[in-house]
Amino acid sequence: MKRDETVSYLANLYSIVDADGVVDRVEQRVFEEIAQEIGAGYFERKQAVDKSESDELPAALELRWSDQIRNLEDMLFVAYCDGTLEPTEKQAIISYANFLNISQDQLSVIKADANRRYTEYSN
Repeated sequence: MKRDETVSYLANLYSIVDADGVVDRVEQRVFEEIAQEIGAGYFERKQAVDKSESDELPAALELRWSDQIRNLEDMLFVAYCDGTLEPTEKQAIISYANFLNISQDQLSVIKADANRRYTEYSN
């Protein structure tokens, strides 16, 4: 991913982290780990947090389809990390899934993967 794509990817993710108004330690740690996985440095993470506070998110990403789906799964994963899927998180995730034209069946598979990932992470 290019730098601006990385920032947008992380901004979508951080919009879920902060959707309920409380940034939990676990959510923050998962955000940092995902940022490292996609090669984001300190400045990209900082820009993503700033962007998430100023832009309407989640935003459409001009990425490969697989990266867009990964972003959706990461959004679900981080939403599960505080133990509950808040209505604001759910609405943002559904909005992004609708933008991607994800069917309910596809979303169910992605949710199951994200939930399995959360279960493995929390053990």
